[in-house]
Amino acid sequence: MRLRIFLTIFAIAALFATANSQIVFTENFDYTAGDSIGAHGWIPNTGSTNNIMVVSPGLTYTGYPLSNIGNACRLRNNGIDGYKPFSGDSVSSASIYASFMVQVDSAKATGDYFFAFLPATSTSLYSARVYAKDSAGTISFGLSKSSASGGPIVYGANGFAYGTTYLLVVKYTFNTGSTSDDEMKLYVFTSPNLPATEPTTAYVGPVTGTASDVNSIGRMAIRQGSASNAPTLNIDGIRGARTWADITTSIIRNEITAKNFELSQNYPNPFNPVTNIRFALPTNGFATLKVYDILGNEVNTLVNKQMNQGVYTVNMSGAKLSSGTYMCKLTFKSVNGTIYNDIMKMTLLK
Repeated sequence: MRLRIFLTIFAIAALFATANSQIVFTENFDYTAGDSIGAHGWIPNTGSTNNIMVVSPGLTYTGYPLSNIGNACRLRNNGIDGYKPFSGDSVSSASIYASFMVQVDSAKATGDYFFAFLPATSTSLYSARVYAKDSAGTISFGLSKSSASGGPIVYGANGFAYGTTYLLVVKYTFNTGSTSDDEMKLYVFTSPNLPATEPTTAYVGPVTGTASDVNSIGRMAIRQGSASNAPTLNIDGIRGARTWADITTSIIRNEITAKNFELSQNYPNPFNPVTNIRFALPTNGFATLKVYDILGNEVNTLVNKQMNQGVYTVNMSGAKLSSGTYMCKLTFKSVNGTIYNDIMKMTLLK
């Protein structure tokens, strides 16, 4: 009876809008600690020693959709490199973004790159290379279009601390003026800063270079480099997307089809401070997913848009909420006008 009353109180009128996810890559390293990432779709590239390994725990960054999911991977300062293809087609126009959490333990004054894009048909044309180096006992992050000969390598201001998790976003823009005018930008954020829109000023960039532009990008690459130059770090929560909004969205589409409408129990539960909410939509329509406190006050809107049929996972942070019981309600109006409602209870323990 109490559940029926709650559903009646919070019945929500459907509104219509359009929005399409353009996420092309997701990697949470949600595998057993001690596994090689080569056992999970990553393809070894250069090097023959020091496989890239899954380590525990995963990294956490307040508000980032891929925060605190699964584990992380460890990049040492020498060894095998690896790459993993996009889940869909390569990107060859407009822009491609990659976001990831990183925690640097050590770096060299010379610096080296540890992350880059690759074309789907190349294992050597590393583009939008992201660097880390030691600068006066703190970290500076850098960016280059290609190799140093096709430079420049541009570093931003130092001052980032060792052992702290930062969120990095690298952007590659395909320009059409010539065959060597593509440009890159790098953004670095400190928790809990996560802008909903792309900042007008980047930490580094735009960076260009004399190297020839790549025709497309279809792989993510991580690199261990050489002992004399490379940093040692953990990296986690890698996402590739065509728009800034898809970098910051908490909605991840897991499957293409869904047979029934369903709101699953969040996991973990109880949670602190991040949890995942999974739901299934049997057809296209407008979905609203909201969170209320025990008194019925709305505290968060997680979804409010037109969505396609499928199974989705939404990442929710309770960092700004107090410990207690919360109600999560999913309302869905299908294209044929059928209205669905479901609700479940969540517990936040700090």
